[in-house]
Amino acid sequence: MSKYANQCDRCHRARMDELQAEARRVVATGACPDCGGKLKSNHSILGWFQCEQYGADDRRARPSEPSCNFQAFTQ
Repeated sequence: MSKYANQCDRCHRARMDELQAEARRVVATGACPDCGGKLKSNHSILGWFQCEQYGADDRRARPSEPSCNFQAFTQ
């Protein structure tokens, strides 16, 4: 384990696997768990999904509604 790490590699990998499995479950529903909006893929990084209400007003599906910061990585 690196002196800068707070957990061993095996523990880190296990935690990342848990987080990614949960993200895949959320993405499979197609709905944001925070606001109920649709999830969309951000094609700049494989496995990156965001709520359609994420980002600036001109990038959101419904600019008149509040923004949502939900993001998930499945890989």
